[in-house]
Amino acid sequence: MTSRTRQLIVIGSVIVLALAIVFVTQIIIVRALDNPDTTTGESVYFTVDQGESVDSIADRLKTDGLIRSPAYFRFRVRIAGLGSDIIAGRYRIDSTMSTTQIIHLITSREAALAQEVQVRFVEGWRTEQYVEALTNAHVIASADDFMTATREQKWNDKFAFLHTRPSGVALEGYLFPDTYNFRLDSSPEDVLTTLLNTFQERVHPETITETDQMGLTLHQVITIASIIEREAVLPEERPIIASVYYNRIEQGMPLQADPTVQFELGRPGNWWPELTPDDIQQNGRYNTYLNPDLPPGPICNPGLASIEAALRPAQTNYLYFVARGDGSHAFAVTAEEHQQNVDKYVKGH
Repeated sequence: MTSRTRQLIVIGSVIVLALAIVFVTQIIIVRALDNPDTTTGESVYFTVDQGESVDSIADRLKTDGLIRSPAYFRFRVRIAGLGSDIIAGRYRIDSTMSTTQIIHLITSREAALAQEVQVRFVEGWRTEQYVEALTNAHVIASADDFMTATREQKWNDKFAFLHTRPSGVALEGYLFPDTYNFRLDSSPEDVLTTLLNTFQERVHPETITETDQMGLTLHQVITIASIIEREAVLPEERPIIASVYYNRIEQGMPLQADPTVQFELGRPGNWWPELTPDDIQQNGRYNTYLNPDLPPGPICNPGLASIEAALRPAQTNYLYFVARGDGSHAFAVTAEEHQQNVDKYVKGH
């Protein structure tokens, strides 16, 4: 072997070694950039806004500690031509996910639809408050479509406990308050089916028998339970408040329940407004100061405790109650006693 040949072999070996070093170095760098910024194992909810730029998404992912390099994120998205494939929505991103996995998540329709978010509905919320929570979490796309779906009569055919729900009355009262996991971009039907199934599971089937024995329909009992839910603060007072309403119904007295008027007057941003003397004089189907009967339907979605209180009220002679200002109420049998309580706790006499 000539010296010239040996030189070429050495040079070739050096070049191959250099290329190998460069290649391995690139792999190490790419893996380092692709790996998550943290590995706490916690999940973070990240929202991609409609029309948001790749640069903005990359910067916010870095700010939230979900990627190491915004530049690498932008490079990967653009080199793959995925900029126009990014899907707006809310994503649950595990802190152990790589940049590649995150890109797949927000650009793959299948992956996006498989995402779930947790939504909590509080006892006493009206359906519009449910809708706000669902839209904020990107569970539903249209608030109007959801509200329309709650008025459809088909639900009465699907769920036996809805048979006494009057035509045209929404599902208010039957959307059981709890914490749920929903898929992003769910249909109103899917969400409502989940809520109604939970009501069916949590409210014992014997409840309908109990309402029959009371001479009431389930719809009427849920309506009373919804008023109790909005009035009661202390758990032990729920059955007592229920007894007041039943006693007033028995004596043909109007319920005079503030929450029913609030329900009718509530608007976005203030679903449960403070009432003025003029408010309770406004005509309306839900004004239980002017109408002696129960309102057309529930005014909110009550929890199980309020439903049980409506089914099993305390045995009292009370006809009146007024808030003490500390969450509790002062109860009275006569109008005179009630006025004394009003003077003491409302007027400050």
